[in-house]
Amino acid sequence: MTVKTPLQVLIVDDNRSAADALARYLRRQGDEIQVAYGGEDAIALLDRTAFDLVLTDLKMEPVDGLSVLRAARNQRPPVEVIVFTAFGAVDVAVKAMRLGARDFLTKPVTVDQIAQRVEQVRTERSSSSESVPADFVFVAESPLTRALLAHLKRAAAAPTPIWLTGEVGSGRGYVARALHRFGLNPNAPFSVRDLGREAPWPTEGTVVLPNVDDLPDDLQRILHRSLSSVPDGVRLVSTANVDGKRLVEEGKLRPELYYSLAVITATVPPLRVRSEDILPLLDVALEHFCSRYGCPKPALDTAQAARLQQHSWPGNVRELWNLAERAAVMGPEVFDIGESTSESPIPGMPQLEPGFDLTLYLESVEKSVLIEALRKCGGDRNLAGRILSVERNTLRYKLNKYGLLS
Repeated sequence: MTVKTPLQVLIVDDNRSAADALARYLRRQGDEIQVAYGGEDAIALLDRTAFDLVLTDLKMEPVDGLSVLRAARNQRPPVEVIVFTAFGAVDVAVKAMRLGARDFLTKPVTVDQIAQRVEQVRTERSSSSESVPADFVFVAESPLTRALLAHLKRAAAAPTPIWLTGEVGSGRGYVARALHRFGLNPNAPFSVRDLGREAPWPTEGTVVLPNVDDLPDDLQRILHRSLSSVPDGVRLVSTANVDGKRLVEEGKLRPELYYSLAVITATVPPLRVRSEDILPLLDVALEHFCSRYGCPKPALDTAQAARLQQHSWPGNVRELWNLAERAAVMGPEVFDIGESTSESPIPGMPQLEPGFDLTLYLESVEKSVLIEALRKCGGDRNLAGRILSVERNTLRYKLNKYGLLS
């Protein structure tokens, strides 16, 4: 039986009966719960207690849920917040998301809705240590990827810190796994560190420090200070969207942190410049998802293969893996990238027929907008957030939701 990691949760609602009922339910799930019956008490609790999650109503007096949200997001590290809002109060919910709320739920809120969100937070807070699968294969058919592979094999001879630069979705996490596999102890743990929370370092293995270039200055200082306690047998792999030296020159990255982590550097090329890797990567992805879902492997024809190799892949490797998963579930017709199978009286309108899923469609639109914003901004998340009018932590959550952080 899997043992759940208990969360420290703060429930904020001036409706005492609703707050107490929710608290009883979450305590039965094994979580540590505190309740505040107003915004002022909630903010006081946030100042003296380290919470993992805040569940708050928005409409409270005299201190409302937006004030609680601001206080939670100003903590170091910022606390995740889910807000409850009345039906029709979309403008307030949008404001909450821009201030950094993780999600909002429209009243009446069901227990299942809350349980799902809490489990998502629990999964992210739990240790992400894992072993690299024995059948892990690093696809390297293009000249650029072959050169990267040779570089990784040389670097793997010692647990030296490595800095990986690459576009969103280019496969930096995949490259980190390959580096671990080529290392001296491939059976040691492989983990991704939550840079917003201080925790003991593992005693061995590979630790990925994701998106170091996106850390605010205070967390950069904390991370640099903690590096002195990293055991000798642990390899640190830092990932970034842009060149670290440039960030140092622009004053966005502490030089002492960068030069501690960038003993060896490597660049992960985007998928659009390594077309030889596209079909082999797709084959690996299809094998993975068809094995997971127990379905036959879909075959693509010559015309589909040619279109895939000509596609620009704005979402990089992550986009390709998403395509493979859709193909495993829906069949080979999804390989017809760029082809329209139906006409619509309104340009851009999806085909509305039985089986249409509005939630999935809206999520696909949101994901496409995020990918295009990152492409337009050259992977600069801060600039993309300003263009989209989205707060930094909200943008990070959404990128993580759609698998666009790696």
